[in-house]
Amino acid sequence: MTKKLTILFLVIFQLSVAQHYDTVVLDTGNIDATNEVYKVGNTYVFNYEIIRNGKVLKLKTNKGMYASTVFELVPLVSPAIEVDRIRLIVQQVSDAERTNEGQTEISYIQEPLSRGMSLTGLVDNADNIWLHPIRTGFFNALQTAPFPFVKKPLKVGNEWSDKMAIGKNWGNVLWGTWEEPLLLSYHYKVTTMEMVKTAFGTIECYVIESNAKSDIGETKLKSYFSEIYGFVRLEYELLNGIKVNFWLMDFKKG
Repeated sequence: MTKKLTILFLVIFQLSVAQHYDTVVLDTGNIDATNEVYKVGNTYVFNYEIIRNGKVLKLKTNKGMYASTVFELVPLVSPAIEVDRIRLIVQQVSDAERTNEGQTEISYIQEPLSRGMSLTGLVDNADNIWLHPIRTGFFNALQTAPFPFVKKPLKVGNEWSDKMAIGKNWGNVLWGTWEEPLLLSYHYKVTTMEMVKTAFGTIECYVIESNAKSDIGETKLKSYFSEIYGFVRLEYELLNGIKVNFWLMDFKKG
């Protein structure tokens, strides 16, 4: 019985502690005040698409995490889409209210029906910017890929690596299953700079190509990062041939 209680405690502890990469530099005090891009009150609205077997899809329903995950993929032209875009809000909270210790609080809201708000965190300071992706429903799959992450100062040619273990509760037959822990080894490289067309103008972005290697395969993320707007485009390549793309379609300060 004691052994079972110990294992249960370790599982609960793993799920409750702040999740971050080994080399991410956290703020130890006055966390939100150091943010250089993702300032408290800012709102970012993303459009998205999921590509599977050559078909462009969106989500009709999308909720839950781990074993309670429920989602339904439907064609892009379907009138039944309930999750058409994703809103990211940088929130003001007390240190005691933070979902992840040492991280700025953010919320993801699925629109237009405003269902499935989820809370998580990001790190934004003079050393690095590191962002939790949305993890509701189908987006549990993004745990298997590199997180959006930049180390400063940014310069074409710069490279960095990291690692993180994730539990088997993030798995699904659609994007892969495993026995925990699954160790993901990440590598990032700033490959070029591009002018990217957005809904609010053409902006200069660093292009960061990254991958995550593990016992179940390799996933990739190509990020387009603006020093003014943050991550304006994210292009994921997941296991089993699934691709997920996000692009920033609206932005408001404060």
